[in-house]
Parts: sequence; structure tokens; C-alpha cells
Amino acid sequence: TFFLHRPDYWLAHRLASYCSHLAHPQFPLIGTGPFRLTQFTAELVRLESHDYYHLRHPLLKAVEYWITPPLFEKDLGTSCRHPVQITIGKPEELQRVSQVSSGISLGFCYLTLRKSPRLSLWQARKVISIIHQSGLLQTLEVGENLITASHALLPGWTIPQWQVPDEVKLPKTLTLVYHLPIELHTMAERLQATLAAEGCELTIIFHNAKNWDDTTLLAHADLMMGDRLIGEAPEYTLEQWLRCDPLWPHVFDAPAYAHLQSTLDAVQVMPDEENRFNALKAVFSQLMADATLTPLFNYHYRISAPPGVNGVRLTPRGWFEFTEAWLPAPSQ
Repeated sequence: TFFLHRPDYWLAHRLASYCSHLAHPQFPLIGTGPFRLTQFTAELVRLESHDYYHLRHPLLKAVEYWITPPLFEKDLGTSCRHPVQITIGKPEELQRVSQVSSGISLGFCYLTLRKSPRLSLWQARKVISIIHQSGLLQTLEVGENLITASHALLPGWTIPQWQVPDEVKLPKTLTLVYHLPIELHTMAERLQATLAAEGCELTIIFHNAKNWDDTTLLAHADLMMGDRLIGEAPEYTLEQWLRCDPLWPHVFDAPAYAHLQSTLDAVQVMPDEENRFNALKAVFSQLMADATLTPLFNYHYRISAPPGVNGVRLTPRGWFEFTEAWLPAPSQ
């Protein structure tokens, strides 16, 4: 039984999301879900669905992730360095693979900026303008056509542009903290060099993780970079990001963070989905206008497979979708 203090029209999304903390009936520390972890090694992760979990609904029985960097050749345009480039097939088939699916991710790498006596609104806007208008993102040396510069947070949620007054000068020093993915190493180094040309010394601190599992470093950061995966419900995913990510209490002071949460409370009680989406869009548009948040780049994803394999695609969460796949008949 759930008792709500206020209406929540995101509730179905919350209960279906990876952030739900409903306990597994036998293992209260691992949560619920269709799959259980049966093997975890450096080379192989195997997930198997719980017996009878899906009743009569079709569901994959098992999923295996094999990490095999030695199998990949750079001249094939495939790599294990980033999961948006995936090849399906046996080692002996890799010379014959071709692209069967591609696209641009909704997920993005981002930059947040904390306003303070060290960084004013117009100084933050100048940093963002330098990033998006100098060609920095278009010339990042990350290789293999992995990324494309962002022009919007989500389709239609465009990034604002400003004419920064010439008298706005950057602070003498700023501190950037960022976590994985590895493409942000290159981004951090380029940003450091670009800001140095503007008379700003950027101190770079790398948090070796895929999320803000340790927020100690954030207390000293002016700028923060990371990535935001977008699931099947983009608007809800972004709402939950503002709700739950430990990043945000370090981006805002206490009154501003409390105001943000109360604004999200007002958004969640809107029963009409279109109105709720538009209200959330207004929240993020204000964050971008205030130079608190800007997306940096999205990823190109490509799936390659041997001849005869078609119809394989990735879901927004990175799972393979095989329901419309065409596979060649066995050779024997």
C-alpha cells in the first residue's frame, strides 16, 4: 500500500524505473526486476530471468555480455572502448561484418555550473558560449566519429545563445570536476586550454566512476561534467535526475535547491501529460537560460553484424531488441 502526500502523475514511471527500491521477496537488498545475476567475471556478465517472473509474456531467458577487446580491429571501425559501437558475431566473422543499425543517442554528456562569488551569471554564460560557439565540440579528438555536438537537451528543448558583452572577463581560476565516460578526458583538456587563452586557469579533477557516488570533490567544484542516460521515458528520466542525483545539492545553494524541488512537486501533480511535459521543459529551459546546465554532445551508436543479420537495434537503455531481427539459417 502506498500513501501519497500529494498527487504524483509520475508514479507509474517511478515504480517501473531502475530507481525503485521495492525489495525482492527473498533478497531484500537487491531489489526487484526480471533478471538475476548468475555470473560476473572480467570477461562475462550473465543475467537470467527469474522462473515464472513474466508468466505468459514473452521475455528473454538469459542475456550475456562478453567483453573481448582483442577481437576488434581498428580498421573495421569497431571498438570496445565505448558501448555505442557494438559488433555481433563470432571472431572468424569479424572481417565480414557491416553496419545494420545506427542513430544518435538521446543521452548526452553535460556541464553544470555553480554560480558563486567566483562565477557570476554572465561569466557562466561566457563559458557556455565559448564551448558551443568556438568549434570546440566539433573538433574534439575522440576518434571514430563517436559524438555529435548537442544543439538541444531533448528534441525541441534548444540551447539558448547569448551575446556576451566584451567587458565580461572570466575568473582567474576555476575548478572542474568530472567523471566517466572517457571522452570527457579529452573534453576537460580542451576546455582547460581554451579557457587558458581567455586568461582563466582551470584546475581539473577526475572522479574515476560512472556517477557521483562520492560527492566529496563536488564541494570545491565550479564546473561539473558527467553523462546522462535517457531511457524510454525521456521527460520522466530528466525529472528523476533533478530529484535524485546527488550532483544537484552541490550545484545550487540550499534555498535554490528547495525551490527546485517545490517546483518539481508542482509539476508532478499535473494530470495532463502534455501540460506536465511542457512544465518540465520550462524548468530545464530556465536552468539552461541561467547557465546552470548545458548539454555538450550526444553519441553516434552503430551496430554491426555478419551478412544476413538485420533488424537488430538498441533500446534507449542499451539493451538489444531482437523482436524484429532477421537471422541467416544455420550453415549445418
